[in-house]
Amino acid sequence: MLQQQVDSSFSLVTDIKQPEIDHEAWTGAFKGKRLGLHCHPANLVRAAIQLDGIAKSILLVPFDACEKFIKNAEKKLELDFILTDGSVDTNYWSTAVLHFEKITSVTKSNNQLVEAKTNWLLATSGTTGTPKIVAHTIESLTRTTAKGRRDEDVYWGLLYDPARFAGLQVVLQAIFSKARLIIPSPELDFEKKIEYLAEHGTSALSATPSLWRKILMSSSSNRLDLKQITLGGEIADQRILNSLAQRFPGASVTHIFASTEAGVGFSVKDKKAGFPSSWLKSGIRNVEMRVSDNGTLCLKNTYLNQKYLGNGVSLADDNGWIDTGDLVEIENDRVIFKGRLNGAINIGGNKVIPEDVEAVIQEVPGVSQVAVRAKSSSIAGSLVEALVVVEPDYLEPQSLKKKVKEHCSKVLPSFKVPAFVKLVNELPVGSTGKIRR
Repeated sequence: MLQQQVDSSFSLVTDIKQPEIDHEAWTGAFKGKRLGLHCHPANLVRAAIQLDGIAKSILLVPFDACEKFIKNAEKKLELDFILTDGSVDTNYWSTAVLHFEKITSVTKSNNQLVEAKTNWLLATSGTTGTPKIVAHTIESLTRTTAKGRRDEDVYWGLLYDPARFAGLQVVLQAIFSKARLIIPSPELDFEKKIEYLAEHGTSALSATPSLWRKILMSSSSNRLDLKQITLGGEIADQRILNSLAQRFPGASVTHIFASTEAGVGFSVKDKKAGFPSSWLKSGIRNVEMRVSDNGTLCLKNTYLNQKYLGNGVSLADDNGWIDTGDLVEIENDRVIFKGRLNGAINIGGNKVIPEDVEAVIQEVPGVSQVAVRAKSSSIAGSLVEALVVVEPDYLEPQSLKKKVKEHCSKVLPSFKVPAFVKLVNELPVGSTGKIRR
């Protein structure tokens, strides 16, 4: 049970009022029940700690969950209750909704609690369709979590939603290492979130490469004194790794490869893009690896026991391999990530991997961030569009459009060259911290 991992060394810092939790009432009311938590991130963490080992299953509902997500979850799952703190709109739920502070009125149970394994139900990012729901246990979620180590001086900041896999990983790491967890309110704008993390002494932070680029452009980032940096969710190219090492020279930098489906696969700590090609033969930490005929990375996790719920689709093939869908290439002694196979843009019958084009555009002086996506065309079906954020001190921003096109024309086949280059103040980033294409 998570409650057994929490002592006076673990603390949660947040900017909202935290409702009282009557532990005896919650135990009596929710033992063996199938629950959904839809509330403020800080209260979701507190409730999850209390309910692990008591509830049969816990669906972690993203703070910004829409009606479509809710109806899909109810279709796939039989939930007994939705628990909330009143900070979110729960009108779309047809399942009974209970407020935290009213649970004290439920009849308390005097039965001795028998600890059971709780299924943690997490939604995939849903970047390419309706999110799927994956069942985990604490064992599968914490397979690579540092346990038994006390990091009382480490203050973990949380930029992710803890209802998502990446956010929950941060929460569990803080709990198991007895560290402090700092959770800014999701309603704050990005600059205010970084300011809040800096004010409260954040020393460890996990984010996608897209979020890290925004952090580095934030004025409040200069106040961060980071000792531990984690990247995941997107390709960590050499440029962002170098930028982080330069800005935070005393910090360890770890690139994690993980997904809601596969859990944490492996981590890379040498501040180099990709991972050593030798791992394709030797594996790493009980995870075997290979490259499929389609050029995608496949993993076999010997501790894999999670599954999709509601549609009977298996996570792995008959031999235990999970196809991640991530395209990779071997360059010298490294395996380099190239993009998502299902994220390719079809340009007149030719496939364009957005990340390939983004890597070329990043070579142009003056480009701070870039996102490549499809733009509808009545003739070709789709054309390539590049959204570019200009470096703040670049003197001729309007000339950058022409320079991007000229550089791409020299390096890329014509069908990959952006037909449109648009200068924007910031890139569209979704609630998972990934670029929204």
